[in-house]
Amino acid sequence: MCKHNLHRLKRLRISFNGMYGEIPSSLEQCSQLEYVSLRSNSFTGNVPTQIGKLTMLQELYLGANYLSGNIPKEIANLTRLQWLGLHNNNLSGNIPKEIGNLRMLQWLNLNTNKLSDSIPKEICALTNLQTLDVSANNFTGHVPREIGNLTMLQLLDLSTNELSGNIPVEIGALTNLQYLDMSFNNFSDHVPREIGNAKRLQSLYLSNNKLSGNIPKDIGRLTILQTLSMNFNNLSGQVPREIWNLTMLQALYLGNNMLSGNIPIEIGALTDLQYLDMSFNNFSDHVPREVGNLTSLQSLYLNNNKLSGKIPKDIGALTNLQNLAMNFNNFSGQVPREIWNLTMLHSLYLGNNNLSGNIPKEIDALTNLQI
Repeated sequence: MCKHNLHRLKRLRISFNGMYGEIPSSLEQCSQLEYVSLRSNSFTGNVPTQIGKLTMLQELYLGANYLSGNIPKEIANLTRLQWLGLHNNNLSGNIPKEIGNLRMLQWLNLNTNKLSDSIPKEICALTNLQTLDVSANNFTGHVPREIGNLTMLQLLDLSTNELSGNIPVEIGALTNLQYLDMSFNNFSDHVPREIGNAKRLQSLYLSNNKLSGNIPKDIGRLTILQTLSMNFNNLSGQVPREIWNLTMLQALYLGNNMLSGNIPIEIGALTDLQYLDMSFNNFSDHVPREVGNLTSLQSLYLNNNKLSGKIPKDIGALTNLQNLAMNFNNFSGQVPREIWNLTMLHSLYLGNNNLSGNIPKEIDALTNLQI
């Protein structure tokens, strides 16, 4: 491939074309290559082992193709590599332990493949890593405790695998972490309080696991958190008051747990909140009128709890609301007329309560409502 003058080629970019067939093994002849991007094509077959001879490579992007087979261990010869993307392919087998030789690697994306076995602890030797994404694979076993060595990490995505065991306390050592997604796995036991040390976190996804125990109040120390997702677990007890101090939250998902207690008035401080899901829990008592302060809300799910009293008229101040679900509770009295001012509503669920009164003509104003 690199005959004649091409043997001096340093950059090869043919991404986003209609290229197909196998990646030619003769690519090894381009020994001066520092940058290769073949992503977003239709290449098939294996990643050629000869790629390990391109020892000058700093960036290699093979993502979004139809590549299959194993990740060749020869890739460990690329000791100058800083960026490696093999995502969105059909790669299988395990991550070779030799990957731990890529000590200069800053960005590693293996998501959306068919990789399996455990995540090798050798990957935790890559102390310059800023992004590690192995989501949407078939990884099993525990997260290696050595993960705490990756102190430069800004993004860690382990979601949509079959990982199990507890969330290692060493995750608290990742003080540069901004995005952490461990959702859709089989993690169990409690959420470690050390997670509160990752104070740069902006997004924390722990949903769809088997986590139990209380929500640690230490999460309240993540003061720039914008998204907190802990729904579909076995969490119990009350929501710690420290959570309501997270005034930068835009999305809070606590649904489908076993949480109890009341919804405190402090919830009114979360004025940036756009999505709030507390459904399918055991919350009781009334809904505080301070919920009317959440004027950025687009979706509010309080259904399937033990909430009682009247629906506060202050909900009528949530003029951006598109989805409101308060069904399967113990609400009583009339539906406040202010509700009918929510002209952006697409869905409204108030059934299975003890509500009374008539349905007013103002309901005709909800022209976006989908039945």
